[in-house]
Amino acid sequence: MKSVIRYSIIALLLAATVVSCHKPPEYPVEPSITFDNVYFKHFDDPQVDDTLFVSVNFKDGDGDLGLDDSYVSGDYSALFGRIKPDGNWVTYSDRSNPEYDTLPPYEFPYSCYNYLIDSLITNELDTIYVWQNLNHYNIFVDFYVRKNGQYHYFDWLTEFEPNCGESYYGRFPILNRDEYGHASSKERPLEGKLIYKMKGARLLSIFKNDTIKLDISIQDRAFNRSNTVESYEFVLKDITIN
Repeated sequence: MKSVIRYSIIALLLAATVVSCHKPPEYPVEPSITFDNVYFKHFDDPQVDDTLFVSVNFKDGDGDLGLDDSYVSGDYSALFGRIKPDGNWVTYSDRSNPEYDTLPPYEFPYSCYNYLIDSLITNELDTIYVWQNLNHYNIFVDFYVRKNGQYHYFDWLTEFEPNCGESYYGRFPILNRDEYGHASSKERPLEGKLIYKMKGARLLSIFKNDTIKLDISIQDRAFNRSNTVESYEFVLKDITIN
């Protein structure tokens, strides 16, 4: 259904715990962020992807930031589907049934948003009706491109018709860990910086001299979404580093 876009995240954490007689800072349990910087790195080697870096400063009152592989099912699933009374998944072929005749057709752009070709039902591939779950992610970066003096949302999923792309929504790792590397049960305030590296082989060829800006937000494990911050507007060549 989608191509793979690679990303990675660096978390620079400032300890916000009790030091000597000082009390830890008190922050709301909802995370908050401020925009820090954005820059671009281009590689002439076709085997190495170009990378767009965006960094934000964050604060969180109870430290429940970050996801790992234990948060990939249930409320954290990447996709949700619909189950029929017989226990099977609803598929595109079920549109012929009056009960499911309102399902979207298997055509662009619905093929990018609402269908997954997989073998979940039988050993053969089938076209399963799904919808995306944004709670699978904890960092959200939306792109806007200026055309004729106005900014327009750049939808990575549908921009390359008839092919489907993939958004730059991602997951950063757990920041407050116990001695076993798992999410700590002890709440504590966190403050630091996230550097989000978004890789794409065609970033420069896609945007060329376009003026871009980004909207960024993050989310904690309780699904509290932070405020949304906006980057300054930029052209990739103007923010390129060596």
